[in-house]
Formats: sequence, structure tokens, C-alpha cells
Amino acid sequence: MNDNLFDKSIQERLLNKAFEIKIAPSLKCLVDRIIFLITDPNSSINDIYKILYQDPALSAKILSIANSAYYNRGYPIYDLHQALMNIGLEETKNVILCLTLMNGLKDKLKFKDLFRFWNHSLFVATSARVLTEKTLDGNPQIAYIGALLHDIGKIVFYSEIEDYDRQINDLISNEKEKCTVENEIFGIDHQEIGYIIAKKWKLPDAITAMIKYHHNFEFSNEKEQMLVKNTMIADNFFYCKETNGYPEKLILLNEKNNIDSELEKNMELLNIITYAK
Repeated sequence: MNDNLFDKSIQERLLNKAFEIKIAPSLKCLVDRIIFLITDPNSSINDIYKILYQDPALSAKILSIANSAYYNRGYPIYDLHQALMNIGLEETKNVILCLTLMNGLKDKLKFKDLFRFWNHSLFVATSARVLTEKTLDGNPQIAYIGALLHDIGKIVFYSEIEDYDRQINDLISNEKEKCTVENEIFGIDHQEIGYIIAKKWKLPDAITAMIKYHHNFEFSNEKEQMLVKNTMIADNFFYCKETNGYPEKLILLNEKNNIDSELEKNMELLNIITYAK
């Protein structure tokens, strides 16, 4: 690549932001512990409870969600442990990760960018989990978390580049994909920026791979390749619902109504529509 094609000062600014960005404005030790428990397949409701108990704001939000129409069992929930039981372990992990990220992002991004990021990320996460469940190609929970975070690198572009989406979309064509255009303009793409963030947050290798290679899964390690591929297919499905290309898209097409319902539920539970107004 010709170094003169992009402004190195912009590339440097993006890299610095990637190294500096925090997942949430909370105590670092608490956030690190939350991320560890969310991505640990052996963590339990009791483990989650012990951490949430130290964060009153997050605990209050979990109680509110447990009392929502989606999880309410016909009686009010006042106890945090019971709230976690009603929501369920894996669903709780997903909700906590979303809430933790939301706390870190809502003051960094413009409303339209925040909405666009979450609408896309939640759709792809649900689609990747469904695809992984149906094809038996890995752990559906890891698929969900990795797909939820697959575009985390875009946060840096949204926060540092004015009209990032417009600049990129104007240059995307059949010959040039998003990552190619990003590299030409900024000297780095959102996969690489996301990889830097993932390593900083000490995310598991499978999730890190899904972030770094979701546009070119063939470069990922064989161990994680199917999870990465499912993320790529789910990402592509968001933009193109046609069944041409990968046959796995037919699975997602058959599940589209369920995926849309799950997306609507999560956007409402996380109050993202309100944030985006």
C-alpha cells in the first residue's frame, strides 16, 4: 500500500484512541471481573450475583428487566438473585455485557451512530447464535458475544471521524469492501482496531478472532474458523437477505421473524431507542 494514500496523523489518532478506550466508566477491577465472568462458560448465577451486588446501578437495571413483560412471572421481583434466576444465566450474561457497553458508549457516540451500532450488533449477534445452534459449529453463547462485539472497532471511527459511514459508503463498490476502503483512507480498518481493543480487554481467543477476521474468516485459526465464518454470514445477512452465496443464509432466512423479534425485545430492554432519539 502507498503510505501517501492516507493521512498518518489520522491513523495515529485512531490507534491511540483504540488503546485508550474504556469499556465502561466503572472501577477497572470490577469491569475486568464482569468481562471475565461473562466470557467464562463455567461461571454461575452466584458468580454473577456477587459481582452485580457491588454495582447498584447495574443491579437496579437487572431488577427492572426482570420485572419487564418479557420476564415477569406474574409477581414483582425485589431480590437480585431471584431476578437473575428469572432471566436465566446466559441471557443475564448477554444483558450485562450490553448494559456495560452501553454505559461506556452512550457519551462517546452521536445518537444516530449509537443506534446504528446497536441495531446492527444485536441483529448479527442473534443471527450468529441461531446459526451456530442450527449447524452445531461451536458454542452458541460464545457466538453471540463475539458477534455482539464484532464491530467494536467502529466505535473508534465513529468517535474520531466525522461522517465516517458516509465517507466509507461513498467508496464501497463490488470491487472494494469496507475494510479495503478504510485501509486506503485511514491506514487501518475496523477489524484491526477492534483486535487492539479485544486484546486490551483480554477477551478470549475465539471472541478476539471473531472481531479480527469477520470479513475474511479464511485467515482465522482453524479452531475458531467456523465461529468466525458464522459471524461473517450473519453480518452479511443483515445487509443482504437473499439466499445467494452461502447456503447457511437459508437457515437465517427461515429464522428471520424470530431474529427480528429478539432484536426488538433487546432494543426495548436496553432502552436503546430512547438513547437514540
